[in-house]
Amino acid sequence: MPLARVRRWSRAQRQFVQIEQPDLIRVYNATMGGVDRADQNINAYRISLRTKKWWWPYFAHVLELVMQNAWLLFRRTDAHTAEPLDLLAFRRRIVQVYLMRHGAIAMPRRAARLALPAVHRVPDEVRFDGVGHFAGPSQTTKRCALCKKNTKKLCLKCTVGLHNQCFNAFHGIH
Repeated sequence: MPLARVRRWSRAQRQFVQIEQPDLIRVYNATMGGVDRADQNINAYRISLRTKKWWWPYFAHVLELVMQNAWLLFRRTDAHTAEPLDLLAFRRRIVQVYLMRHGAIAMPRRAARLALPAVHRVPDEVRFDGVGHFAGPSQTTKRCALCKKNTKKLCLKCTVGLHNQCFNAFHGIH
């Protein structure tokens, strides 16, 4: 309840007929596109690993749903209007931030480093997090991310060249 009258095609009568439809069915039909779209997005970039663990598909699906919902929320923010990201770029950005913040892998790869200036290469979430940024010696000469002069020092976490006097300004420390 409540019931509504809707128009549907009848193959037997070969014409449109009026039938009764519960409100629950109407609401489901009106909103089912979101579930279909989420399934489509999840299938596009599904995590797939061969394993004998029975729980892995459930765990991976939860991660996929979290990523999908996070992207939908991101699309409603002002950050999306400033830097629109599709689902793949959004997923890559999250992985990049987590690897730079918690991993030992220097991200992004050399090819990507050459294409972007250091200010844009290091995500703001990592650059301004205030955790684990230490100046250290570089094995090669690098360009300073701020003043663009050559330096033999770098941020050990961000892996960008920085002079001692530019280090605090690059990381937002005053």
